Amino acid sequence: MTTKTVKVAMLSFAHQHAIGYAMVLNALPDVEITVIADEDADRGQHWAQTFNTQWVASIDEALAMDVDCVVVCSENVHHKTMTIAAAKAGKHVLCEKPLATTVDDATSMIAACEEAGVQLMTAFPVRFNASILALKDAVHSEHFGETLTIAARNPGTNPGQWFVDPALSGGGAVIDHTVHVVDVLRFIYGAEVTEVYAQSGNKLAGGVSDDTGLLMFKLSNGVPVSLDTSWTRPSNWPIWGGVTLDVIGEFGVLFANAYNNNYDLAETTTPSYTWQPVEHTGDPEMVSAFIDAVRNGTDVPVTGTDGLRALEVALAAMKSAESNQLEPITHA
Repeated sequence: MTTKTVKVAMLSFAHQHAIGYAMVLNALPDVEITVIADEDADRGQHWAQTFNTQWVASIDEALAMDVDCVVVCSENVHHKTMTIAAAKAGKHVLCEKPLATTVDDATSMIAACEEAGVQLMTAFPVRFNASILALKDAVHSEHFGETLTIAARNPGTNPGQWFVDPALSGGGAVIDHTVHVVDVLRFIYGAEVTEVYAQSGNKLAGGVSDDTGLLMFKLSNGVPVSLDTSWTRPSNWPIWGGVTLDVIGEFGVLFANAYNNNYDLAETTTPSYTWQPVEHTGDPEMVSAFIDAVRNGTDVPVTGTDGLRALEVALAAMKSAESNQLEPITHA
């Protein structure tokens, strides 16, 4: 029995994550990058040559081709236009985070995909990271007990370019990095963020967008969370940044480092310390899960609504930083 080849259109390489996703797609069996669409001719032609495929400037031209799905890695503000166009063309969508720059745009994207009968998956690879999966299992074990509080960090280098132009990105570090950790916590606990207080600034690089952010928020299960979501890594840092979680529990403390690929458990009832290396970074597993859903007609594991919920928190945090007030989270 032959396996169906899944044909993919890459819509823009504006976001650097497109490179990693394309590398995964190229390595998967029975998957073809049929076309790269990018209005930047130099960029599009470069990556088309790199991944041995064709380049077109027009999104519409790519969507008219025989492809099953698209990967959207444009500037954030263009996610809505590309996703809705793909949905109308009958193509399943994997969209880079944040899902959109406004709640209205995100809900329009979700509605368009539902109406067209295609799947919309938000690109949240940290959910698939082995250290996060191990932490999730440990959090729900009887040895850990009740979660009391969480301290999270998602620092990174300042990506510059369009990321620091709010007209294209929707903001700065807060919208860029808040969504990863919020999604991971929703995934681990099945709880929503109910309120957020935030402070942000742009003293590191200047400019008009925030490059530092500190959030305090509460989950619907009562657990308080602090989150550092900043572009504080220097440009010569060996990796782009990182995601870490310190989860303080009733009977111990868990530490997960998604980009060092390890999690630690320090137990307090019977004093011990365990360091556990793990494998898998998240990108290959996330992209593979999307392709499997497209091929088999099954549900994607991370939905457009998941992207919307994380976006709502990021936007509320940005509002809080402006108002200096605690902001409740409302759901569309």
